[in-house]
Amino acid sequence: MSLLRSWDVGTAREPARRAGLVIDLAQLPLRPLVAALTRPQWQGTENFPATGPVIACGNHLSAVDPLAYGHLLQASGIAPRFLAKESLFRVPVLGALLRGARQIPVRRGTSRSRDALAAARAALDRGELLMVFPEGTYTRDPALWPMQGRLGAARLALATGAPLLPIATWGGRGLWPVGSPLPRPARGRRVRMLVGAPYTVAAAEGESEHEAAGRVTEDLMTRIATLLGQLRGLTPPAVLHDPRADAHRPEIGRPQQGFRAPEEPAR
Repeated sequence: MSLLRSWDVGTAREPARRAGLVIDLAQLPLRPLVAALTRPQWQGTENFPATGPVIACGNHLSAVDPLAYGHLLQASGIAPRFLAKESLFRVPVLGALLRGARQIPVRRGTSRSRDALAAARAALDRGELLMVFPEGTYTRDPALWPMQGRLGAARLALATGAPLLPIATWGGRGLWPVGSPLPRPARGRRVRMLVGAPYTVAAAEGESEHEAAGRVTEDLMTRIATLLGQLRGLTPPAVLHDPRADAHRPEIGRPQQGFRAPEEPAR
């Protein structure tokens, strides 16, 4: 990886991998800060395709994840393009920065959710990489394994033929606990990430669109859990946590009802 491509200088990147002015300027203070905060360890970065559309999918542990995944992508010569919840775009200043950085708002549970799908397909048609959190929120699994995912990434992959790229991260919950307004750096805390191999998917003969999306999503989350197991040195559960029965579902606005986020266990 050349230094010019990593920092998106001049024409070192092809157009579909260019980050744009907002990210190029923001990275100057942010990359050293995020690197110092997360002390990242990355494996498998050679699995990032050099060209063409990609749907990268990762587990979601804490508020540090967008910064950590964004750092990984930008340093690997790829523009960070996230599908992010629409409420973030309504935050003063942050919303303007997200729009300027060409992030894609997702309006869940509304007729305008189709807008996100159309914007995502347009980005893939341009050959960009999209970063998606298929769980849709921080994991609520008591042992911090990925939950069963939502179907959006699978539907995109099936509709466009773009490959899925599983990624796992570990360390974010300890560094920035859920509910804390600020990260809590300490000796030994770092964020590790493992990038898996890209793969393409297709509907099986006789499968409906919904059935195919469900099967692909289950396989995708299993792959992410397997990568996370490698990072943690543990075997993931055979059946991932189903978030649909949880009392606390912030992704759909269900109230807390006594929910307390699990802490990241010490290694």
